[in-house]
Amino acid sequence: MRQRGLGRIGVSRRGRPLLRAGRAKRRVPPAIMVIFVVVLAVTAWESTPAGSKRATNTVSGGLSPVAPVAPVAPVAPVAPVAPVAPVAPGSAKADPAPGTGTAAPGAPSSAVPVVSVPRVAPAIHSGRFASGVAAGTLAEANGWAAFRGRANDVIVTYTDRSSWQTITHPWMGTDRSHFAGFPGTWVISQPLFPQSGPETGNLTDCAAGAYDDHWRDFGRWLVARGRGSSFIRLGWGFNGARFPWAAFDPPSWIRCFRGVASAIRRTAPQARIDWNFDAHGSIAVGSAFDLYPGDAYVDVIGVDAYDQGPPSPDPASFDTQCNGTDGLCQAIAFARLHDKLFSVPEWGVAARDGSRAGPSGAAGGDNPVFVAKMREVFIANADVLAYEAYSNDDRPGDVRSALINPSVNPMAAREYQQLWSS
Repeated sequence: MRQRGLGRIGVSRRGRPLLRAGRAKRRVPPAIMVIFVVVLAVTAWESTPAGSKRATNTVSGGLSPVAPVAPVAPVAPVAPVAPVAPVAPGSAKADPAPGTGTAAPGAPSSAVPVVSVPRVAPAIHSGRFASGVAAGTLAEANGWAAFRGRANDVIVTYTDRSSWQTITHPWMGTDRSHFAGFPGTWVISQPLFPQSGPETGNLTDCAAGAYDDHWRDFGRWLVARGRGSSFIRLGWGFNGARFPWAAFDPPSWIRCFRGVASAIRRTAPQARIDWNFDAHGSIAVGSAFDLYPGDAYVDVIGVDAYDQGPPSPDPASFDTQCNGTDGLCQAIAFARLHDKLFSVPEWGVAARDGSRAGPSGAAGGDNPVFVAKMREVFIANADVLAYEAYSNDDRPGDVRSALINPSVNPMAAREYQQLWSS
């Protein structure tokens, strides 16, 4: 490689050094030439710091001293740790989640280091925090808004999980009745792969990146619909056993989540990735926080919270379960520790006559205390709340959290109406 700024002494066609002085062209005796070169070498050596060692680089007969450059070690950014907001006066302290990190008082620790990642914005809202409902049609969502006397800021939706086509090009936005033109924010619940049909996927292939092309396609679909900044509720409920993407193989699950999140962001860089687990304990692992993919892959810490397993018949019980393993309060503390927002994409009371939680007594039934305490948590932590959405479910055999149906949870319905309309 050619280098600039080096002097030339002179070289004959045979490689012998020449000394040019004026117009005279006479051959210099060898002995004199040797003395001349030695003098030059001594002069150059004396001009360098004593004892220093320098590399030489020969160019056109010259010697170019090159000083060694010491490597500069990179400095890792240190993110500030935000204070953990109180959930309610007198609430119990949170038990730390498994991990090796050091958390603020009352916050779960994490084995994943905290890194500096810009916090995303919450859903746009007109009230004290973004609020909405899980719905399949605009008519259903409008019914909820009329019931509570407040417009929906967000709509939580679910894709058809039977094929890649229905996952990457879902039904949302196909027409006005399916939220085309909805002025609020979409929350799209996405599996990690199809769960039925000939394209049924698995964690192993997902972790190997086999589905990345599909997820890049989904990102392009989001942008084309003008919904590139939607919240993507990716692989929700992973710490339970309900879904085929349950994290019974934690390393594969984490690699899968990271790959999917990265692929979506390649084509929809503004998409907000929601890492969403079930409250009140994990089946697949000791704690949901053991499956945290890392700050670079997550924008929102989401938790689904129903009044079951255990229920909260009084404020003290609510505080205990909220601060217990994988509880809502634990999720908020974890979000603050990692400078993230938190979300509650699904929450609601749980009628005893159809709870999926187990035997009689495992669910709280028509419980206005649970509604009031959830509102209290949202208000206390509104500064880091991305959104919350009630699950107005009235299907027999499911959680039966419905509030519009007056025969299911009338006391909880009145409590919700009074609190959310104010």
